[in-house]
Order: sequence, then C-alpha cells, then structure tokens
Amino acid sequence: MVRELSFKSLPFVPEKGQVIYVESSYHKRLNTFILDHYAWLRKTFHRHGLEFCYLPNLFDETVHYHAPYLKDEECRAIIDGLPSLTDYAIDGETIEPSLVFALDIPVEDAEGNTVLQSVAIEPKWYRPNKRTFALLAKEVKRVAVERSIYYHELRKPEKKGEDDEGGHVRFSIGDVDERVVPRRGQLADYADNHFDSESRELIEEIRARVKALRLKGVNTLFIHGIIDECERLSRLRITKDYRIFLVDYNNMEIRLAVLPKAVFFLFLHHPEGIRFKELSDYYPELLQIYLKLRPIGGRMRQEQSIRDITNPCSNSINEKCARIREAFICNFDERLAKNYFITGRRGEPKSIMLDPSMVIWE
Repeated sequence: MVRELSFKSLPFVPEKGQVIYVESSYHKRLNTFILDHYAWLRKTFHRHGLEFCYLPNLFDETVHYHAPYLKDEECRAIIDGLPSLTDYAIDGETIEPSLVFALDIPVEDAEGNTVLQSVAIEPKWYRPNKRTFALLAKEVKRVAVERSIYYHELRKPEKKGEDDEGGHVRFSIGDVDERVVPRRGQLADYADNHFDSESRELIEEIRARVKALRLKGVNTLFIHGIIDECERLSRLRITKDYRIFLVDYNNMEIRLAVLPKAVFFLFLHHPEGIRFKELSDYYPELLQIYLKLRPIGGRMRQEQSIRDITNPCSNSINEKCARIREAFICNFDERLAKNYFITGRRGEPKSIMLDPSMVIWE
C-alpha cells in the first residue's frame, strides 16, 4: 500500500530517487537482512534508477568521512545519539517498516512540512528475502513513474558498470577549481593554466568517483551540525618504504601511484612552493625521488616520464596533482584534505599547506 507521510523540520531532504528504510520500532529480522545484504540492495535499487539508503550505515560512513580524527567509539557515540527519521513524523505517528521516498523537490504541504511517499513492508514480509526487496524496488519505481512528472530526470544506470555500488549519489560539489578550465580567449601557455581534452576527461572521471564516495542521502550541513567542526589536522608519516600514513586519522593510509607520489614528495621537500613553469629546474631532484620509489620500465622511459612532468608545455603535472587530490578527498572531507594536496593560484608558486613540522620522515 502506498501512502503519503508528512515530516516536520527534517534535518535533510531526501532527493529524487533516494529510497530510505524507516521504522518506528526496531525490527531485528529486517535490520539484520539489510545489514547482511546491503551491497546487494544498493545494486538492486540502482538497476531501477534508485538509491537505497539505510541511515545507520550512511551516518557511519559520512561521520568517518567528515571527521576522520574521531575514534571508532567516538563515532559510534555520535551515531547512537542521532534521532530517527520517524522522530520527525507529524503528531508522532507510528510508522511500520517502510520505504519512503520523494517524488519532486521541493515537496511541501500547506504547513511547510516535507511530504514523502511511503511503501509499507507488509507483516508477512517480516521474514525478508531477496525476492521481497526486488519486488519492493519495482513497486517504488512504479509509483515514481505514475506520480512524478520528473521521474525522467532520475539518473538511470549506465550499461558500463551498472552493478557498481553507490552509482546514484546526487550532490554538486566543488571538487574542481574553476581555474581548471581557462576562460574563453585566455592564453594557455603553461601547464598551470592549461588542460587539454584528455586532462579534462581525467578531472571529470575523478569528480564522478569522488561524488560516488561522498555523502549518500544525508545533507552535508546536517552532518557538520553533529560533529566537531574544529579542523584537527593529522601528522603525515612517510615510512622507510615510502608509504604514506595519516597518524592521527586512525593511521589512515593514502595510496598513490609512483609518479604522483614522486611529485607529492617533491612538494613536501619544498614548502616554499614551486611554480609549474619552473619545474624544469627541479628535474634532477624529481628524477632521484622517482628512482628511489623503484618504478617499472627502463631508464629511458623513467627519464621521459620526469621530462614530461617538468615540461612547462605539458599537462602531465596537472594530471599528477589531480591524482594526489583525488587520493585525499576520496578518504575524507576536503575542508581537511586541502591541507595535504598541492594548491596555489595560477602563475604563483604551488605548495602543500601542511606545516612541515607535521611531516615525519622515517
């Protein structure tokens, strides 16, 4: 049975296509099934152009993402203290296990309450199986098609990788600085103000990947309202075998391919900054760093890779900086991550903002 539910002062508004599991009282079997089959559920709803959201999991993921400095027990305490979605139901209405979703945005009644559609999970389904939720996904899609003139705006799964988990996150985030794409008529003589089509495709690939890793169904401002917003930076530890760890973020490891890692280490060694157009002056140093990382390929190929990076007319340095940026913001919030990747205004020295005293070289 499909019905409308009204919620007052929701801390976030579900977006079109997001389907959220709700319940007024805890149903162990349903919750156990969801936890045991979470990846399968996301893929199943994804095939219908929908995003399955189970808030306990999403809160856990997003709190860790936005506050990597919190210990597991601190994260759990925050998550356990969060109100349930049903706590915002009008007049404290009891809600049986259901899937709720929005048709259009914004959707409000005359009193300004958020109106969501609801598909109840019948009591006979309390012993859930995959067939049950496969049918529920079809039912939600049917309702969305019949009742929403905007259903065609939902992002449909692409043929390539349509089983990939989390492919329907809908957030507009400033992952790529607007200076990445030169204004029309702007000169593009050097690597720090020019991106060719291949580089732009790389930026778009990274942007899509980061979107898929960021928030899933929960408003950013809501998350920041429940965690400590004080920027607590972590020390950066470089091991003897050149692995990268954030000591105070639960010893998180940042993984980089050899060439981006060599560029990262070069800029760590030069906190004063380096202009991209002057990178050729750093060719010998960068080559030595690169060789220490034991790259594959012959010496001529290795030297050519470094010549490409230090060539002011090449886009190789931009690509490597994009990969470094991706490695950090895929793991935690950009408001913290920006201290660890290479930044700087066009034409000015680029640098890593982290204080050199917080870098530990073993």
